[in-house]
Amino acid sequence: MMKKEKNNQKYALISVFDKTGIIELAKILEQKGVTIISTGGTATHLQEHGIKITPIEEITHSPESFDGRVKTISFQIASGILFDRSNAKHRQEADALNIPDINYIICNFYDFRKNPGIEMIDVGGPTMVRAAAKNYENITVLVDPNNYPQVINELNENPLVSETLRKILAAKAFSYVAEYDALIANYFQKEIDGNDMFISLKNGNKLRYGENPHQEGIFFSDSDTHDKLGLGMFKRLQGKEISYNNYLDLDAGLQAISFIGTEKPACVILKHTNPCGASVAESIEDAFQKAWFDGDPLAAFGGIIFMNRQVTGALAEKMLSDKKFFEVLAAPSYTKEALVVFAQKPKLQLLENKLLEKPFLTPYKELKKIRGGFLMQDTDTYQLTKANLTCVTKEKPTEKQMTDLLFAWKISQVSKSNCVIAVKDGALLASGVGQQDRKRCCELCVSKANKPLTNAVAATDGFFPFRDGPDILIKAGIKAIIQPGGSIRDQETIDACNEAGVAMIMTGVRAFKH
Repeated sequence: MMKKEKNNQKYALISVFDKTGIIELAKILEQKGVTIISTGGTATHLQEHGIKITPIEEITHSPESFDGRVKTISFQIASGILFDRSNAKHRQEADALNIPDINYIICNFYDFRKNPGIEMIDVGGPTMVRAAAKNYENITVLVDPNNYPQVINELNENPLVSETLRKILAAKAFSYVAEYDALIANYFQKEIDGNDMFISLKNGNKLRYGENPHQEGIFFSDSDTHDKLGLGMFKRLQGKEISYNNYLDLDAGLQAISFIGTEKPACVILKHTNPCGASVAESIEDAFQKAWFDGDPLAAFGGIIFMNRQVTGALAEKMLSDKKFFEVLAAPSYTKEALVVFAQKPKLQLLENKLLEKPFLTPYKELKKIRGGFLMQDTDTYQLTKANLTCVTKEKPTEKQMTDLLFAWKISQVSKSNCVIAVKDGALLASGVGQQDRKRCCELCVSKANKPLTNAVAATDGFFPFRDGPDILIKAGIKAIIQPGGSIRDQETIDACNEAGVAMIMTGVRAFKH
């Protein structure tokens, strides 16, 4: 039998769902003398742009079968990817078996996130990508069109892609497959019990530091979300890089402005994740004024601000007047005049997201690492309405008080427990947050008020265990209170309100936030 002549031809197998940039990459591979193997829609796309392809059937010696479920899974393809070029025995076997020397795998998968379903589960693609990534010392594997220019640049200068880049691309390939598998696993798990099994993160961005300078901080974007109001979707127009603590405050601020909604112009000011100023008004200028001055200007200094309306030049001037200082401003848009004004403060971080004009709550899973494990829960997106409320006192709240009570409750939902929130005329007047007992929350709230609390309303995130808390609020001038209820001493607090002619509303739900 005549010995088979050694075949030195190099191959690239291209099978992509996202065809961005694939023609440019295929052309440079052709120029390097690489034979391109392809399948299905990818093969058609390449041929339509003048790229010569070898149908995969010529390599596998088998047709596509079962409506395309089996295309790339074959001994020939797997061997061509996996054999070790530095191993003489492997090379001899490859020659003897006529195995193609596949040097490039360019492959990305069906978009399972947008179109989940059994038929959208790619099998051959992940198999090839994992094999190529394992054999990165011999194979260049590409799953992301954003990496095509890097490979093209290297091939323009060198005959092969560098090992350093091949290793980087292999790591990305394994991450890509892991994310894809997590999407599919979650699809099945949600079908079974409605829960996620895996959380997939990507694009880790190292921050200046964590909560404190001696701690490392990293921001990962959530790869399993289409939330266009996610913090990774905000455009930074100027200022320093967003810090770890900024992200925490921004998350709380986004939740607060989303609870408040879009009915009126609104402004929320936060410090250490707690609202220290919040208001709705007829204009965004008035909303800012009330949030800053009716609330806690001392705490607002150095805080972050969220708005649900465009920031104009006149508003920007007002925000920077009187030596006001804040670290971050997030708004749906800015006029050119506003950007000129803010440019005077180059360290001020300006963030923009058009969807802040109509902010919305998004249900998702909160994940918290604790020592030895993880805790997971649904985020609090509960929207309290008048229909949910029960008045338990002789005195009934007025319509105006009811509006303020609902606003105060929304602020309590995003404030750290225990908390007591005082509101009047659609503006946060004072808050006592993060205390171990509710009585001290009441005392702190009253003591921090810059204005008298006469005829104001109050909200608290948990029930009053004793009447001492309501007594403090009533003495300060509070005329209506909203609380969850559920204490064995509820009647004592109801009696305290009835004695003073104060209205009390019970929600039946609490709003703890640790």
